[in-house]
Amino acid sequence: MKSSSIADSVFLVNLKYVDLQNKTKSLFFQCLNEGKDIDYFKKKLREIWDNVDHSYMDQEIDRYTELIHTKNIHDKEVVRIAQEGDIFELVPESVINGYENKFVNQKLKEYKRATKSYAYKMDKDNYLKQKVESYSNQIVPYFSVRTNEKVRDVELSTYVSMIHNTNLTRAGWNQTIKDGDSLGQDLYWIPYHPFSCEHCIKYQNRPLTKKEVRSIASRGENSKGDLLHPNCKCQIAFYFPGETKFNYPKYSKGELQEQYDIRQKTNSLTLKKEKIKEDIRIQNSLGNQNEVDKLNQQRNAINKEIRELKEALPTTQMRNQVVAINR
Repeated sequence: MKSSSIADSVFLVNLKYVDLQNKTKSLFFQCLNEGKDIDYFKKKLREIWDNVDHSYMDQEIDRYTELIHTKNIHDKEVVRIAQEGDIFELVPESVINGYENKFVNQKLKEYKRATKSYAYKMDKDNYLKQKVESYSNQIVPYFSVRTNEKVRDVELSTYVSMIHNTNLTRAGWNQTIKDGDSLGQDLYWIPYHPFSCEHCIKYQNRPLTKKEVRSIASRGENSKGDLLHPNCKCQIAFYFPGETKFNYPKYSKGELQEQYDIRQKTNSLTLKKEKIKEDIRIQNSLGNQNEVDKLNQQRNAINKEIRELKEALPTTQMRNQVVAINR
């Protein structure tokens, strides 16, 4: 992580899990095409998903909190005091492990059903061609913070990246509160940042006590919601009465919402391109050139849409920020 922005780190986590999902999909269709039994598929699937390394996420959190700490204490004398535990609890790795196992088990069941399917046995080629399009990675239930009701299922890659986003944000807030305690700081504020969503903006650019910070960050803690929300990338900073200058956005509420939507849409389209790229490879391996042509058209349409979305942003700096990361 080269800056205190967490967007790049979160997007790369998403891409990492999209890659794992794509390898699983490729294996799924290769094994079905070659008529492999469930035990062979299970063995190869476990080679992909057993012992997935999560340490890089912890390393990113450590780097991020060190950046926050350095910025907080710059040129300030720190008073040594007893440090309590973190105020905001991070989502444990066991949650990720649990959904990885759920994903593997679901794909095993799906593969078993496919091998026993009448359509597969009678016309394998046509079955596989159609199955590539209907294949899904959406396994994690996503709940509304407001109603605590299920909204939809999301992909494992999306969910893990939301956890990473949440943990980075919480770790940054934890570090700033700890540094504030060390420095005798009792007032904070949340600076505006580009692509802030409407939910975040209403808390930005005003003095906050430590109690108010905890209240904001704890919204949804007793439900299935996350810190503010799982896309929140806000930082908290020290507020000094008469010295701190707020950085109000120079755009209207509608313009800010449009900028946020463009950023989210661009990332979503880029991830969709990754999936289409894998589908092209699979359909090529199955000899379905007509499907490959269709997928190439979809990819070209996505590239065009991304360019148009970027052009709608008001500044070159924003357009550069919204450029999706390449691996």
